Amino acid sequence: MSFGIFKEIERLVEYIPIETDMDGIGKLSSDIDIDSPFYFEDLDRIAVRLGVLEIGKNTISLRDIIRLLNKFLKDARVEEFVESPRKYKILLTSGSGLPLKNLLFEFSLSALAGDKLDAKIYLTHTYYILGLRRSFVLLLSIIVNEIENIKYDTDVRVLFTLLALMSEPNNVDIHFSIDEDGFSKRYREYLQELQKLTLPTKGKDPINLHSIKSY
Repeated sequence: MSFGIFKEIERLVEYIPIETDMDGIGKLSSDIDIDSPFYFEDLDRIAVRLGVLEIGKNTISLRDIIRLLNKFLKDARVEEFVESPRKYKILLTSGSGLPLKNLLFEFSLSALAGDKLDAKIYLTHTYYILGLRRSFVLLLSIIVNEIENIKYDTDVRVLFTLLALMSEPNNVDIHFSIDEDGFSKRYREYLQELQKLTLPTKGKDPINLHSIKSY
């Protein structure tokens, strides 16, 4: 697992000028977009040692952070993003009926669909019910808040697709609709994005979906 890597990536958000509310939902400060670079110092050099950042790099943007997440998400599991992995596993095996992974999955599908309101609601639930790390919730909320401008951005769509893949529940009957002649529009959109990840692009290898595990 890569607990340390994701915490280091989340820590990079500290260098991005943002505004937050009491629920940890954030947004970029005015006149800033996902490509705006900001100076940072890796004083303890942990980020470099973990391979999160390259040696000598002293600027960071929200896009850089998104790409770093995408780099490691294909091998990640949900418990790597919660405050207490032990509590998360206990809830999973307790038979409580809480739709833990579903919350992150529905957040991801809402974000892919560009539905900011639904995405924010599900994201808040992932913090209070799923127990997602506050720093990770903050990072995702910043991205979602910009969704009108970056809905079709490739890096952003890869991020939400990988999050959905990681958190997809075993039973997706909720997304099967007779009225829509099969799966719901949101689920079909997710499947289309998933298909793109399996297709090789010039200079890149396709993601091996069979190697990705979700728990």
